[in-house]
Amino acid sequence: MKKIIIALNLSLIFCLGAMAQQLKTVALDSTVSVQLPSDFKKMDTLGQQTYTAGTAFGYVIVNRAPNPQNKTLTNEKDLQNVFKEYIRKVQTSLSDGTISKEHDTIVNKLMVHDFMLQTDTGAGVQLRQFRILYTKPATYTFQYLYDEMRKDVSAKEMNDFFKSIKVADDVRGTDQYTTFGQAQGMSTPLKMGIIGGILLIVVLVLVLTRRRKTLTY
Repeated sequence: MKKIIIALNLSLIFCLGAMAQQLKTVALDSTVSVQLPSDFKKMDTLGQQTYTAGTAFGYVIVNRAPNPQNKTLTNEKDLQNVFKEYIRKVQTSLSDGTISKEHDTIVNKLMVHDFMLQTDTGAGVQLRQFRILYTKPATYTFQYLYDEMRKDVSAKEMNDFFKSIKVADDVRGTDQYTTFGQAQGMSTPLKMGIIGGILLIVVLVLVLTRRRKTLTY
């Protein structure tokens, strides 16, 4: 009975929160936009914009930081290094935090990197879902923070937040690194496959040659 009451209360909270939350599409610039609660706060420090807002079940932080004009990424490896460096800085600033669920995904033809940071505030476990989006002019980071105890009720709100991230249609992979779409040589799996195929052919030739010699004698 107690579990039923708790479930009903959570459902009621979710419905009320969803009804009360008013969202607004915010253009971070001419390239990227995202939906935020209408009462969001914006802070501009030395050209870096930060947007913050409380949501029905958590908290969101969006950051746009301009990249150095002389910084150009050549290939996907360079882009992955940008993601790794960001995660390294997060891990350094919160040494007791645990990074998990790292993976790449695609948003409007651009590669983004997602990961989760788990910290224990002493009052409970807090989770932060990150998304990093890099383009030549700027790096955008999106965070959704929530308490672990609200994991179930915050799931839809978090997914809707990340799905609301939009990138202009004219932005392409070349806006992330210069050799996007160009041949970068054979990948390691392809090289292994070719080498394996050659070895298999050599073995078959040797076996057939030995059989012929045996039949001849």
